[in-house]
Amino acid sequence: MDPLLQSLTDAYNDYFSVVHDITVNYKVLDSGLPSEHDFIASIPEPFLLAGEMGNLNMSALRALNRIGELADELANYLQQQARKIDLLLHYVLRQQDNAEHRQYTLSYGGAGLCLQSPRPLPLLAIVELKVFLAENEGAVYCLGQVISAAQQEDGWQIKVVFRRIRDQDRELIVRASLHQQSRQLKQKAAQRQLPD
Repeated sequence: MDPLLQSLTDAYNDYFSVVHDITVNYKVLDSGLPSEHDFIASIPEPFLLAGEMGNLNMSALRALNRIGELADELANYLQQQARKIDLLLHYVLRQQDNAEHRQYTLSYGGAGLCLQSPRPLPLLAIVELKVFLAENEGAVYCLGQVISAAQQEDGWQIKVVFRRIRDQDRELIVRASLHQQSRQLKQKAAQRQLPD
């Protein structure tokens, strides 16, 4: 196996991934992998805004936890306000979802994602990704590299490892995958408790 492909495959396997379908836009780039600086400069404004909003919400809630008892009511109010802003931001981000490039994941995690595609992609191709997380948990713009393309009955199963992604966006994907796993475990537990 090609050493780069082996290294990228190892990186893909370093993180947990959850089986779940979320919307993703992908587009193969003709150019090579840009520098980190050029990548950051290319991130569409709505994705930068979404990342900044998430960071602000988390830091504000952490600060409130230090206040004490009165913080609960204030935190609840601020969470409601943040929820309103999140809904508006979700609407803005959905405008970035292009039906021409839309596919769905089979699984995703902090290292990359596996998606269903109607056509194969060349190994090591650089792809632009717009990942729209479930439950309004945000959206991420990043660049990935194809590490496998396996033919299935209904198309191609493509594995993509993230190559250019901001740290806070990787954390967002990891958090979303863990939340999804938690929801799946609760569903399984509830199903086991149902009488036959």
